[in-house]
Amino acid sequence: MAHKVKCYYCNMIFDRDKTVDCVAVSARRYAHLECHINAQSKKSQEEQDLEALEEYILQLLQLENITPRVRKQINDFKAQYNYTYTGMRKALVYFYEVKGNNTEKANGGIGIIPYIYNDAYN
Repeated sequence: MAHKVKCYYCNMIFDRDKTVDCVAVSARRYAHLECHINAQSKKSQEEQDLEALEEYILQLLQLENITPRVRKQINDFKAQYNYTYTGMRKALVYFYEVKGNNTEKANGGIGIIPYIYNDAYN
């Protein structure tokens, strides 16, 4: 059975089952591996850091998608406190992995960051 899909980046149509060099960009979108690598290399460092933060939050809180609440918290921390995406990720790693705290008290959010950011930084 043929699964014709359009490349997310170059818009060329290809069969995802027969094309060995393809990647899933999202749940329903595919791209040629070469197109995906080129697009990733063109991303700014800040975009890559945000992506790494979001991936860590998804894994940490066992979420399917970033919730609007978490997205708002990320944006607020960046705007109000001038925190970096890398710093936020490292603060979460420090609090949950180094300190060994449980994610049950997180209530699906990352509101702990302002309280631990400086400790994690030091």
